[in-house]
Amino acid sequence: MNKIWLVAKETYRREVKTWSYLLMILAPFLFILLSFVIGMASAGSSDDNYIGVVTANPVSKQAIKKSEDFDNYSTEAKAKKAYKDEDIDGYVLIEQKNNQLSATYYSDEKMDSDLKSELLTSLNTAQQQLNLSKAKLTIKQSQSLTTRAQFKQKVKHVDKKNFDNDPVKQISFWVLLIILYMLVITYTQVTAQDIATEKGTKIMEVIFSSMPGGDYFTGKILGIFGEIITQVLIYVIGFAAVYCAAPYIDGFSDLFDKYKPMIDQTVGNLASWGLLFTIIGLVLFIIFAAFCGALVAKSENANKAVGPLTTLMLIGFLFTLNMQSSGDTILAKVLSYIPFLSSFVMPARVIMGSATNLEAAISALIALVAAVASFIWIRKIYPNLILQTDDVGPWQNFKRSLL
Repeated sequence: MNKIWLVAKETYRREVKTWSYLLMILAPFLFILLSFVIGMASAGSSDDNYIGVVTANPVSKQAIKKSEDFDNYSTEAKAKKAYKDEDIDGYVLIEQKNNQLSATYYSDEKMDSDLKSELLTSLNTAQQQLNLSKAKLTIKQSQSLTTRAQFKQKVKHVDKKNFDNDPVKQISFWVLLIILYMLVITYTQVTAQDIATEKGTKIMEVIFSSMPGGDYFTGKILGIFGEIITQVLIYVIGFAAVYCAAPYIDGFSDLFDKYKPMIDQTVGNLASWGLLFTIIGLVLFIIFAAFCGALVAKSENANKAVGPLTTLMLIGFLFTLNMQSSGDTILAKVLSYIPFLSSFVMPARVIMGSATNLEAAISALIALVAAVASFIWIRKIYPNLILQTDDVGPWQNFKRSLL
C-alpha cells in the first residue's frame, strides 16, 4: 500500500509543478480579473455621463428629478458653466412656444441613444399634458383618453417553471456541461500522454520488478485524481472568497444581492447529482485514457489512441447541448443510462426536470458498476500492456496483453 501512495505522490508532484498545469489553473482567474477590470472601467466611464436640462415646464422638471442621468439647471448660463467645467457632457434647453415643446442639445458629441430615448419619453409625456390642458377637457374626459386596453390569459395548464423560462436551470445546465467537458478533455489527454511517455522510456520493467504492475496503475490513477481535486479545490476556494467578499465591494454589492438567490440555487443544482456524475464520469474516462495510453509504443501516438474517448465525449457533449431545443426524447432517456454518456445526459435531464431522483440513482449505480469493473479489468491487464513495446499497433498490443 505504501508503494501505491509513493507512485501517486510522485505522479502528483511531477504534474502540479509544471508550467502548463499552473497556467491551466490560473487561466480562469486571469480571464475573470480582466473581465472585472474592463467592466469596472466601463462602469466608471458611464457614471460621468450626465446631461444638464434647462426647462420651465413642471412636468419635464419632475421627470428629470426621477432620472439619475439628468440634472436640472434653473438657467442656461448655469448649465453652460457646468458644461465648461466638465461637470456635465452637455445640456438640453427645453423651450415652450404656443403650447409646443422643443428641445435643443448642446455638446461636442451626439447624445447617447438610451439617454435620448429617455429624454424623448419625458418630453412626449409633458407634451401630452399640454395638449390636454389646451383642449380644456373635463377630468372625466381626460381620464377616458388615458384608458388602456386590457389583456388576460386563460390557460388550462400552468407550467410552474419549465427549463425554457427558468434562468437558474439554464445557468446550471451550461456550467455543468462546460465543467465536465473541460475536465474530461484535459485529463484524458494528460493521462494518456503520461502513460505513453513512461512506456516509451522502457523503465517499466525495472519498476515492475519492485512492485506489482496493478499497484503501479492504481497509484497513477490516484495521482492524476489528486491533480483534479487540487484544481477543483482552488476554484471552489476562489469562488467562496469572491462570494464572501462580494457584499463588501463598492459597486458590486447591489448586483450581488440581486443575483444571490440565483447563485445559491445554481450551486445547489451543481452540488447534487451533477457533482456525483462528474466524479463517476471522470473516473471512467481517466481509467480508459490510461488504457489507451498503454496501447501505444510511442508517446506521439497517444493522441490518436485516445481518439475513441474524445469521440465519446463529443457525442455526449453535443447531444446534451442539443437537448436544449429537442427536449427529453426517447434517445435522451436511453443514453442517460449508458456509461460515459450518462455523465453528460442524466444530470442535464435532472436539471431540466425530466428525470426523477430514482432514475438518476439507477443511472449513477450503472455507471459506478461500470467504473469499478473497468478498473479491475484494466488493472489486471495493465502490466502486459505496458511491457508490449513493439510498435505493432494498439489492436495487436491489446490482443497480446490478453494472452
